[in-house]
Amino acid sequence: MFALFDSIFGLPGHPLLVHAAVVLVPLAAIGTIVMAFWPAARNRIGWITAVMGVVGFFFAYFAKQSGEALLETVRVTAAVNTHAEMGDQGVIGAFLVGGSACSLMLFDQFVKERAKRDLPELSVTRPLRTLIGVFAVVLSIFGSVLVINVGHSGAKATWENKDTAPTVTYNGD
Repeated sequence: MFALFDSIFGLPGHPLLVHAAVVLVPLAAIGTIVMAFWPAARNRIGWITAVMGVVGFFFAYFAKQSGEALLETVRVTAAVNTHAEMGDQGVIGAFLVGGSACSLMLFDQFVKERAKRDLPELSVTRPLRTLIGVFAVVLSIFGSVLVINVGHSGAKATWENKDTAPTVTYNGD
């Protein structure tokens, strides 16, 4: 799509961006699960977790874009093709995790704002909080699994057989 992160400091950008996504997305998922089960955690780690999820999503997106550019410079094997085809799954997974964290925090913020204005709690608040929490947990686990699977397939494509591992012939910045 675009060559924004094809290279970073003269190195192919894909491996660097991938590592940020593979670290941030599962960490955001863990934070989201903690917030869903322990409401007091929302005050401490809520917005940090939501930001981590959103940043992880952007890293996953940029990793996918830079991976498409890197695909043109490596020896393409079946494992590399499999990994390249899984790229969209990583972006979707990161979106699910970031969206789950943001949903929990936005709903929590809505409830807090109503309480600040001395408005009564709505009858659907507790069931809705539970429902959002359950969905957040399920989507965070599912999204993390997607991101980790994409990362694992990339590691396998690179390191499974060192004799047939893709070699970079990159002539970047």
